[in-house]
Amino acid sequence: MSWVKKSPKFLIILSLAMAVSACSGSNSSSPSGAASNSSENSAPSESGNEVVTVQASWMYEWWKPKEWGIEPVTKKLTEKTGVQFQFNGISGDGNEKASVMLLAKDYPEVMWMDRGPILDKYIAAGALYSIDELAEKYGFTEILNSYIPQSAINALKKPDGHLYGIPNWFNEKGEFAVGGAFNIRNDIYSQLGSPEIKTIDEFTDFLRKVKESKLTYDGKAMYPIGFQGITGNVERLANLWGSQNMSGRYYDEKEGKVKFYLRNETALSALKWLNTLYKEKLLDPENFTYKSEQFDEAAAKGKFAIILANFWDLWKASETLKLSNPDAYYKAIPHPAGTSGVEPNGDGYNTAGWNVAVITKNAKDPEKIMRFFNYYLSPEGQILSFYGIEGETWEMVDGNPMLKPGVYDEIRKDAEGYGKKTGVRYLDLNQYQKYNWERDVESEDRKADRAIIDSVNFDGTQLSILTLDGESKEGIAYANINASMENELTKIIMSANESEVESKYNDLIKRLEKQGLNSIEDAWTAMYKEKNP
Repeated sequence: MSWVKKSPKFLIILSLAMAVSACSGSNSSSPSGAASNSSENSAPSESGNEVVTVQASWMYEWWKPKEWGIEPVTKKLTEKTGVQFQFNGISGDGNEKASVMLLAKDYPEVMWMDRGPILDKYIAAGALYSIDELAEKYGFTEILNSYIPQSAINALKKPDGHLYGIPNWFNEKGEFAVGGAFNIRNDIYSQLGSPEIKTIDEFTDFLRKVKESKLTYDGKAMYPIGFQGITGNVERLANLWGSQNMSGRYYDEKEGKVKFYLRNETALSALKWLNTLYKEKLLDPENFTYKSEQFDEAAAKGKFAIILANFWDLWKASETLKLSNPDAYYKAIPHPAGTSGVEPNGDGYNTAGWNVAVITKNAKDPEKIMRFFNYYLSPEGQILSFYGIEGETWEMVDGNPMLKPGVYDEIRKDAEGYGKKTGVRYLDLNQYQKYNWERDVESEDRKADRAIIDSVNFDGTQLSILTLDGESKEGIAYANINASMENELTKIIMSANESEVESKYNDLIKRLEKQGLNSIEDAWTAMYKEKNP
């Protein structure tokens, strides 16, 4: 989950602008023989149309640009649509980079971006085409009438009635959307007697037992628990006490109001618990500063007995650990209840995906781009993206696509490498989960993990789609609040005792109210009720 940050100062803007310029002029991931921009064409496609190259970016630093044409799926997509993408990577905060791009009017033709204030900024500036108008103009109405569920379209439509983005990972009932888990090292759990863990107190006792056991990795002391980042994890941990926080907010049924998640007393309970872990040195202090690659490396080395993360994010770490010990891998355990007798909740799912693909007014051939999405989102395109090439990696069985024998085993060994070779799940750009092969062939251990998570998740779509105009009073106030939230919560967690935690928490809520939290919540509530009359 990402949070809106305060507008960068001049020097940051200057450096980002220079980076944008370098990015737009670079060819960090150009396909072999591809044109440097979409005004230059290569050989004709299957339909006889000349191929155009579309400049595109995923606005996330962690996303590795895909090289077009190195495997058969992207080649087939170009044959079918006459389009190939040149993905350019970004550095730094994606929303800040997008803001600088907008200011300079130097943004790529297609962008995958957060659905929050930055998207609204682009819409307000007239920088985006509306998908529905393009679909109508060029005759690709199946995108809206058939290929994307109506529920997702309704959720993403803006107040003006238009759809400006195509969801990236959409579904109808939350399928394959939630992975937040308490992942425990199987070998350590067995070694320590596989104790029953139903409550947060029993969970804490297990962490203490790990510490007392003086387990090591690479000759250094192992930490009982690890996770990356504070803000998002406080939000998800609070759900163990029965709340249903999603995207930094929850719906207060009694008051009929959408509120900031820290308002809920469950957030205070989560902060007190994290303070206990910090004081007892059960929590790795580097959790406050980890970058993604550093955390992944620590997990693969075995630094933690338990990790709070999406269970699929630990598949690589598990495979690495199993090289030295077949029993050393992470598995999900049921969410512990914050209070005995309370049903814990996990993460909320979002049927409309977590970001959107947008077509900007810098697009040189919007019709061709729509042709690509029309094919990519079609059943044929989705099966191609998920399964690869028919006859090579999948075959039709009783009218349904099925991975060929041995393919899933290859994916488990090295999903990224196999994707680069065969195209199976190589792109994962805008995926409709009803075509996901995981529902048919997923291994028993991963099915078990997913079942544990699915038992505690909830539909948070209507909360996740609420966004504030970044230029409005409320939008600016919320950006300022979130800019300091990681630091504020870290200071609370590092308190000397529980009393200090509560005092600092109360002071924080008062400061947030002075910053405009009440108006922010009023704006959220108005939008929520508009969507849910």
